[in-house]
Amino acid sequence: MKRASGSSTALESPRASKRQASLAGFLKPKTKVTNGASSAAKRCNSDDGRGKEEKPIVIDVDEVDSEGGNEDEDIKTTSTNKADKGKGKAEDVNSEIEPIVESQAQSQLVDHNEKNGEAGVDSKNGKSADEDLDLDLNLDNAWPPPNHPYHPPPNPTYNHPIPIGPIPSELQPIHFNTKPKIINNPITELDLVYYKRFIDPKLSSKALMNYLLNNLPWYRVKYMVRGMHINTPRYTTVFGKDSTPTPWSGYQKCSPRAIPEVLQRLMRKVEQITGSQFNFCLVNYYASGDDSISYHSDSESFLGLNPTIASLTLGQSRDFLLRHVNYKNHPKTGKEVKVEKFILEDGDMVVMQGRTQHEWQHSIPKRKNLGGGRINITFRKGIVKYATENYYNYNVGKGNLHRWDGKRKQMVESLPSDGGVK
Repeated sequence: MKRASGSSTALESPRASKRQASLAGFLKPKTKVTNGASSAAKRCNSDDGRGKEEKPIVIDVDEVDSEGGNEDEDIKTTSTNKADKGKGKAEDVNSEIEPIVESQAQSQLVDHNEKNGEAGVDSKNGKSADEDLDLDLNLDNAWPPPNHPYHPPPNPTYNHPIPIGPIPSELQPIHFNTKPKIINNPITELDLVYYKRFIDPKLSSKALMNYLLNNLPWYRVKYMVRGMHINTPRYTTVFGKDSTPTPWSGYQKCSPRAIPEVLQRLMRKVEQITGSQFNFCLVNYYASGDDSISYHSDSESFLGLNPTIASLTLGQSRDFLLRHVNYKNHPKTGKEVKVEKFILEDGDMVVMQGRTQHEWQHSIPKRKNLGGGRINITFRKGIVKYATENYYNYNVGKGNLHRWDGKRKQMVESLPSDGGVK
């Protein structure tokens, strides 16, 4: 589907916008997990019980430099697992992929809500449920609670390579929209929860993006895979550590970092509304439409059997594509499964849960003539030590640290390797 540069296409059809799934429905997902493991599920099994299966990274065509491959293609699916049946070429910029609000899964959601008399309008005040805002957390509660997977570091700024400033007044409180829409297809096992403007774009999202750009350490990670030189086509950074009792100073291959206060507060809010718990925060910055990530799934066994991953967008709207691993011929229906599409806008959040990571891949493709940058924040839970080593290796690496230059409105190399990866 062609898209005008800098456009802000609405995600909701007139019909879908009148229907609102309840939060209670989200907390009790309808996805059925069968006893028999599919081929996709078998691919995520660890070969040694520590989550070190042969799928540690995502390789974009854009990541391979002139010594390693072709830079002219927009996006490409690659996998280090030969059993992956989801291989293939992603749809290019001009392919007509319909938005997910018109998908079979979304239609089923609307029909279900109609039958049950659910609607997204508050009859008392005439306001759309999407407009209801929930203020920030009650920070009086002790956090993390007992048995939480995020074990507190020795201090709140542990291993931060640069000082991270205090939360500005405009982010106290942060305004949230906590009314979700459920997208659940038991046949294709697409299981998502979508929050339109989870962070209010008028009151909080722009201030949050500006704060993160100016305060976080950023990296353009370079590494080698099977003799290829890989350049990550986006800026990355990561905070947190896995849920094992390994002390923060007990990692030989990396130096895990405390989750900064503002990201910790965001994580707590996401935990509150999803009922899930997290211990990692990965942050990506897509400086322009040339930055991207190819089709991949976060199905590594170091994230657990059916991981829940929350993904938050700040700034420039970007296409978010989902493709079934057996999209050419679904094993249950024998039919092709079409690519699903979101246009994620400023403040939107998508929660991927259930078997989504095993049955679907997702990507942010390149798009030309975009007007600005996008920050993506993801929360997830690592359950083994290798999760920490993996995330710091591919999101911090050994390259130079970058800082945001507010005057030039771009990232600049600031410091040599800061010891994030040993």
